[in-house]
Amino acid sequence: MKNLNELLTNFTGEIYDLCFEILKLFGDDINVFEFVCKTFTNRPQNGTIAIENHFSRDEIAEYESVYGDTIDGLLNSTIKKCNSGFIPAENFYKSLWSALCTNFPALKEKAFAFYYVLIDATIPYQYLGKPVSMSNERFRELVKKNKKSIDKIKYIMISGYTQRTERASLLLNCLNEIDDFESKTVVLAQAIPLLNRTSSSTSGLDLDKLLQQIDKKLEELGMPDDQ
Repeated sequence: MKNLNELLTNFTGEIYDLCFEILKLFGDDINVFEFVCKTFTNRPQNGTIAIENHFSRDEIAEYESVYGDTIDGLLNSTIKKCNSGFIPAENFYKSLWSALCTNFPALKEKAFAFYYVLIDATIPYQYLGKPVSMSNERFRELVKKNKKSIDKIKYIMISGYTQRTERASLLLNCLNEIDDFESKTVVLAQAIPLLNRTSSSTSGLDLDKLLQQIDKKLEELGMPDDQ
């Protein structure tokens, strides 16, 4: 992969033209697709390897309009199948690339699909595990069961604490008081809309940063895997 890595770190041009060039040079090799998805981050600032133009901007806009939803569907479906255990997580790129090659056999369309996946925020893929799913009836039952914890979260959000770490630690304490994973999930699900509203109405809280703080606190506390 030495030549490929050199190309990724030193090219100058558009990313979609890079994807076309990679397919032209290396073919449909799954190992190449996986390597690029795992290692590519940003276009080099001072690239020295000029990439030939293979697409016009109008073509890219047209391809996105025609093929974008299909590519997104294949990507999202593969992510969900891997997280749910229907496909081994280590086969994510193999399964996705096979689906892309089947749906886009022509070189130019395949190169666009490669590009469209590469720039997606979910790439590189991270295995998340199977998410919790439940019926509306079960959800309502757990909301009722955990009303005290949900009310406490509401109180935390209006308590006047301005630091994100203060609120995050209080929210984490609230979750730690709950015994079972399903209840924790439902309480957090009730908290997220509150966090979103607070984030949009004040500059003192950002949901993404808050969740990062919670993750950090979990690591610091050495919380068991099942929680």
